[in-house]
Parts: sequence; structure tokens; C-alpha cells
Amino acid sequence: MTPGERSALRSALALVVVAAAVRAGADRLSAGADPLAGRPDQAAALKAASDSVRDEIERRSRPLAAGERVDPNRASAAQLDRLPGVGPALAAAWIRHRETGAVFRGVTDLEAVPGIGRATALRLAPLLQFSTRESMLERREETPKVDLNAADSAALIALPGIGPALAGRILARRRARRFAAVDDLVEVKGIGPSTLDRLRDRVVVDRRRR
Repeated sequence: MTPGERSALRSALALVVVAAAVRAGADRLSAGADPLAGRPDQAAALKAASDSVRDEIERRSRPLAAGERVDPNRASAAQLDRLPGVGPALAAAWIRHRETGAVFRGVTDLEAVPGIGRATALRLAPLLQFSTRESMLERREETPKVDLNAADSAALIALPGIGPALAGRILARRRARRFAAVDDLVEVKGIGPSTLDRLRDRVVVDRRRR
């Protein structure tokens, strides 16, 4: 991620936090409620969202270590953004292409992602480690599920379709009332049936933590 892209991402994510605060206040005023009522809960939710923004920026800004490789078939948007020349927009396009069911088996497959041409694909090749469909399935089964009643913001953001704002709302919902089942996620604003379906095999609710 370039310094300009980091600045743009920081501004965009900060706006999400501010917009959430403004909207919450507006909703309370329109409903005739005391705008200061429940302020501690609102402050906690905003702090969680702010922490998520900071963590997201730090993850995306950290350069690859010597010898570190990124799996184009399994990396999150934040991990892809760490590749040189891949900013937030290209990382998002990469994820969208992958969610269509596409599997990257080699360098030439990268060119199917809008915004990645031959030169970019060749430049990224030494930094990538391509997994096969079989190994992807095996690793997916071995990957531990995220416990909704224990996960921090970083673990939530790593889930498909969950950004800093949604992670903050999930944490706020958990503080108000712990999750009794995965289906409870639909009570979180911004999570609909399609997002819930993508998350079903990635999350779990440990009832012992209730």
C-alpha cells in the first residue's frame, strides 16, 4: 500500500466511524429520545470501531517479511493489500473475483482480476504461493472456526464480508447480549442472509462461554 493509499484508507475508515456516531445521534433525536441516554454503550461501540480502524490500517501497511509469501487463493483483503502495488480497491476486486469460485493456479490466472495485467502479475509472482483446490479444501477443514463470543476485532475482520464497521457492531452486540447461536448474527445491522450464509462454516458459538 502506498502512503497515499494509506492516507485515503485512514480517511475512509475514519468517516465510517464518524458517520456511525452521527447516525446514532440522529436516530435518537428523531425518535424523541434523550441523545445522551445510553451514551456509555454508544461510546464503547465507537471505541471498538475506532480500534478496528487502527488495526486494519496497521495490518494493511505492514510490508512482507523476507521470504514471506501470500496465498492468492486464501489471503484476506488486508493481506493482499500488503503486496507492493496492490491497494484497497485492487484487493477488493481480487476478493470479489475469488468469491465467484475462481481458483488461481498460476501467474496467468491473476490476469482475470480487473486491474491486474501481465506486468503486474509477473511482478507479484515471486511473492505468491499458489495453493491447489485440494489443499484449499483440506486447510479449510483444518482451520479453526471463529467463536463469536470470544473473537477480537482482528479475528472478525478476517472473516469474509466483515469490515471494521461490522466488526465493531458485532462486538457491541456481544457486549449487550452474548450470542446464543450463529443465526443471531442477523440481529447485527449490515448482516443479511447472504452474508450469514458465507459465515456459517467459518464461525461458531461456544455455549460454554455464555
